[in-house]
Amino acid sequence: MDYVRKEHETDGYDGRFGAGLPRINDGSFLFLQHMISKMKPYSHADQTGSRIGIVFNGSPSSRDAGSGESNIRKWIIENDWLEGIVALPDQLFYNTGINTYIWIVTNRKARQRKGKVQLVNAVDFYTKMRKSLGNKRNELAEQQNRGNRPHYGDFAESEHSKISITTTSDTAKSPSSGPCA
Repeated sequence: MDYVRKEHETDGYDGRFGAGLPRINDGSFLFLQHMISKMKPYSHADQTGSRIGIVFNGSPSSRDAGSGESNIRKWIIENDWLEGIVALPDQLFYNTGINTYIWIVTNRKARQRKGKVQLVNAVDFYTKMRKSLGNKRNELAEQQNRGNRPHYGDFAESEHSKISITTTSDTAKSPSSGPCA
């Protein structure tokens, strides 16, 4: 962890961890910052860029203001990279009964999504497994998966989908490699 702290302190936003350091027992935001540093730069000419989907537990969404996690969330939102968060059913993964969320992070948001984050509640989109695997008791069946896609893909509010308007900042810092410039 010393090399991560050193990179944060010496390289700042020119490194991978300029936005901040999370608690030492939760490396999920370190991994996300690393992935953001690897994003292909956005190009208006050919509409290229990158999209990242990452499964998190609830902690990246709920840390206190001023914490490392809070500073990283703020950096992601100010740069308008957070496209959406999908709340998944619990007991979906082997040996864990915790709530999980898919974060979709991109530097190539569609025009109608700019300055907004879509929140999808898919916690009820599951079927019970015939036989449990540890704490894995639920699964996303094909019908639930097909049913969930329109909630995210249509980018419209519904009983399962809300659109949150964010404030983006022109002064937000991005990695020097320019993945989101």
